[in-house]
Amino acid sequence: MTATDLDRPKRRREVTVERLLDAALETFAEQGFDAASVEDVCSRGGFSRGAFYSSFRSKDELFEALMTREVDRDLTRVAELLTGLADEPDPLAAAVDRVLGAFRCDRTWALVVTEYTLHAARNPEAAEVLRRHDDQVGSRLAELVDRMATESGLTFTMPAADLIGAATALLTGLNAMSLTARGDLEPLRRTALLSLVRGAVSTAPPAP
Repeated sequence: MTATDLDRPKRRREVTVERLLDAALETFAEQGFDAASVEDVCSRGGFSRGAFYSSFRSKDELFEALMTREVDRDLTRVAELLTGLADEPDPLAAAVDRVLGAFRCDRTWALVVTEYTLHAARNPEAAEVLRRHDDQVGSRLAELVDRMATESGLTFTMPAADLIGAATALLTGLNAMSLTARGDLEPLRRTALLSLVRGAVSTAPPAP
């Protein structure tokens, strides 16, 4: 048996997981997290319940894997985009534009996150999933913000973690509003985030 033969089961499982995550994204957005069943996700992905439970123990574990996948993709793009800002005429505006272009904020994702947040409000275990995820993402983003500030010669008036928390709350609220808004909230999203970030930058000269 070759190494390729040994790798095949792993690759098949990886493909199965990706297809289940894609199916979950569509199903949760369409039906809602609580209303959607494991069977609904399996049916959309073309899998049996056995295939599901060979990869995930519950819908909550499936959601956590889905959120991890989506946000990891976003963070990878953000890490790449938040370089070279010192060469921009307005580093803060450039940073905001790049971040907003990297993070997923379409209607499908907003529906999925909002649905799960409502579920977590009534389920302590689900709430812990979100807290654990927010802590991990916040820590990674704070590191990126500190790196950006150092490279661009900026000084923030608050810890990067607090700034990330405020920005996350702002964008989460706007994403929820976008689900029922009549118009495009993208201009407001940019203006609000840029105002928040500018307000957190110290205008005093750095200490010698």
